[in-house]
Amino acid sequence: MLIGLSVNHKEGVSCISNAYTNAVIKAGGSPVLIPLTNDISVLNRILSQIDGLILSGGGDIYAPLFNEELHPAVESYDLERDNYDISLARMAAARQIPILGICRGHQVINVAFGGNLIQDIPSQVPKSKINHSQSEVREQGTHWVDIKPNSKLQEILKTNKVLVNSFHHQSNKTIANGLKAVASSKDGVNEAIESTENKSIIGVQWHPENMAIAENETMLSLFRHLISDAELFRMAKDIHQNIYSIDSHCDTPMHFSKGVNIGEKTAILQVDVPKMQEGLLDAIFMVAYLKQGARDEKTSRKIVKKTETIIQEIIQQVENNKEIVGIAKTTADLKQLKKEGKKAIFIGIENGYAIGKDIQNVQKFADMGVRYITLSHNGDNDICDSAIGNSEHKGLSNFGKEVVKEMNRLGIMVDISHTSEKTSFDVLKISEMPIIASHSSAKALRRHPRNISDKLMKAIAEKGGVIQVCLYTHFLRNDKNATVKDAVDHIDYVVKTVGIDHVGIGSDFDGGGGLIGLNAVNEMPQITMELLRRGYVEEDIAKIWGGNLMRVMDCVQK
Repeated sequence: MLIGLSVNHKEGVSCISNAYTNAVIKAGGSPVLIPLTNDISVLNRILSQIDGLILSGGGDIYAPLFNEELHPAVESYDLERDNYDISLARMAAARQIPILGICRGHQVINVAFGGNLIQDIPSQVPKSKINHSQSEVREQGTHWVDIKPNSKLQEILKTNKVLVNSFHHQSNKTIANGLKAVASSKDGVNEAIESTENKSIIGVQWHPENMAIAENETMLSLFRHLISDAELFRMAKDIHQNIYSIDSHCDTPMHFSKGVNIGEKTAILQVDVPKMQEGLLDAIFMVAYLKQGARDEKTSRKIVKKTETIIQEIIQQVENNKEIVGIAKTTADLKQLKKEGKKAIFIGIENGYAIGKDIQNVQKFADMGVRYITLSHNGDNDICDSAIGNSEHKGLSNFGKEVVKEMNRLGIMVDISHTSEKTSFDVLKISEMPIIASHSSAKALRRHPRNISDKLMKAIAEKGGVIQVCLYTHFLRNDKNATVKDAVDHIDYVVKTVGIDHVGIGSDFDGGGGLIGLNAVNEMPQITMELLRRGYVEEDIAKIWGGNLMRVMDCVQK
């Protein structure tokens, strides 16, 4: 595995102690130095090649970077290196690259994500009896560190107490969101942090590299763990290069009124093209979402017009960024766009309310590029009953039956996410084509009206359709703490119930979707890595990530 090492900066030279490179080699990795530069495009290209990152030790971090005044004891700093290290930490984390921070690198991780530092331990922790800047050789431990039980660090080191060396006078103070303190010395100084989201991010305040090459197996285990996580990450990257990955549902167009540009990375959106690039996601369905409302003729005409406007906005966003993204209408379009190094946007409609009372609007939207229509949202409409509605039609209305037939004729996938179970079974009787649930999960694991029962799941599968597991926390578990593991539990359940050919992923990002550790499309490799941990092979993962949905799309578009 290729492990990138951040460098020190001395007299204009990018350099690093041999102990770092030798520890990586001893653990089974291949080290490569990342030259000190603040050219983001260069760092991006380097990070796209490495499988793991070590943020190395060195001098003090400039206090204004964490919104504090410089302490008098801090006599030197290197702002160029600070910016370089912080950029590396943020960019690597965005790509899900495993990170190990050592001494200064441990502090860099914390500062990069919003934490701050004790700038000078001797003056700011005056009661400390520990010498955090030892004079002994680096291979020698000089004080003990207590490690929290049930932490990832304890799992790696297989101990609750470890003897460490110490060469620092700054340390973490307030720990950043997304991180937690997992080790401390007797004076309360923070000695280790790790991700709260089960991501491969660990920082230690000591220098394990010197102890590791001196045959300290406990310290070597830190590097072996990084190499192991890097290997898993490399496997996920390689798989995403070989497959076609599709997220079948996002509500990003709801945010276009905020002046966003999907070609630029923004904190406002969970989905934009730069995040798709970081997350190795090839394609996503952006939907024109219509909230259920009045159904009189005048309102219906307004809703049709609003739908057209949203679709035109999606098309314009893509046109404005055509060098990196394109509209896809077929699986062949997706394959061509990936070959060109571009991301693909498919168009869907969420809520058949969008077609109003005129079935000719189905043709109108097909011509505009719409490739699925979710028959309802939260509330009954002229087409059908919703999962959250009043059973107005006792399933699919007569108009709804004609709509389904017209969608079949025009090659538009019928989406039963949000419909009542009776509606879904009616659709299965009427449709001559496989159907999809673009963003629903398993009712057996989370009893929610939006989820799919075993009976319905089996009927969808028998028809050749697919259930796209939704990354919306309330569809995965009863509380707000759903994780990647919970999402993959639902994928597992669908596979065990109806087989590997009938499951996929629909995030519902920018419309409520998001989990602990998976809150934007750049974090999608977390799903792939969890699937690998559970024994899924590339052929399975290819089906889950897009192959199954592409099969349905091809069938519907015949």
